[in-house]
Amino acid sequence: MRQGVLIGSLAAVLLAAAGAAFVFFGDLVPRTEPVKPHPAAVSQREPAPATTKPAAPERPAPIPPSFDVVKVGPDGLAVIAGRAEPGAKVIVREGDKAIGEVTADRRGEWVLVPEQPLPPGNRLLSAEASGSPSGTTVKSEETVALSISPPSAAAKAGETALAVVLPRDAGRAARVLQLPEGTAAAKPDALSMDTAAFDKDGRVTLSGHAAPGATVRIYAADEPLATVTADNGGNWTAASPGPLPPGNVELRLDQLTAEGRVAQRVALPMPRSAAEPAQGQDYVVQRGNNLWQIARQAYGAGTRYVVIYSANPAQIRDPDRIYPGQIFRLPKS
Repeated sequence: MRQGVLIGSLAAVLLAAAGAAFVFFGDLVPRTEPVKPHPAAVSQREPAPATTKPAAPERPAPIPPSFDVVKVGPDGLAVIAGRAEPGAKVIVREGDKAIGEVTADRRGEWVLVPEQPLPPGNRLLSAEASGSPSGTTVKSEETVALSISPPSAAAKAGETALAVVLPRDAGRAARVLQLPEGTAAAKPDALSMDTAAFDKDGRVTLSGHAAPGATVRIYAADEPLATVTADNGGNWTAASPGPLPPGNVELRLDQLTAEGRVAQRVALPMPRSAAEPAQGQDYVVQRGNNLWQIARQAYGAGTRYVVIYSANPAQIRDPDRIYPGQIFRLPKS
């Protein structure tokens, strides 16, 4: 085929040259009939470009379900809400057990009120969405660590649940959705640091609460670490530009007024060992750690916490309860 195209092009060039010569000499010898192009010249004209079928538009990736609200009352009745692809059926699970399902509205918002109260205890909640226009089932990229304590006799009407969103991406900050009543951070507009997570390089990601729209300035050992603004819900997150030094480092939070004065201040120690969780090493549990977080940093997936749990049976009686100062062996997987 390539040879035929080359030969045809050569013929067209020769014919064009002959026609030019003929026209030139025709000026010397006038003709009464118009010159007709040779049929071969017509057949060798470049064909019109072929029309191509337009490519089908790419289907957008399905939207994974997410959690925005987890609220558990003292009687165990819960309200769970979030976002997903509009029209998707969202199933919320505790492990493999479904605790309820709901359909996201046209704005992609969903609200679930489980039929049965949630009993006291510790659990991990996840979500999956199916039946959306994309035709696929997609799981949430975050889980909710939910701890419900039995209400005390002195505070039967108080909230006793702690709900924390744990992203699968270790570089994203955890988010506290509910705090037990009576804690300082549970008070409206109270300045607090709720979570702290270190990555493998020693950088820390923080999250907390402040007055909505307030500016929060964060210091580590009196050195500026970050400046953030709380959103409309009073939530803020920040990440250190580099690793924190080993040992005890005091973190200080200053909530500033519009004039730049300190309206609230919180200072707390942030203990951190020189070593971060790594396979084949021992790890000293730090304040704010949980097995899911340690496994995510050491093995790349929070679900691998069972490896740590199985390797330390004498120290871990309950995988939901570990304590600062404990030393865990992190076996190689």
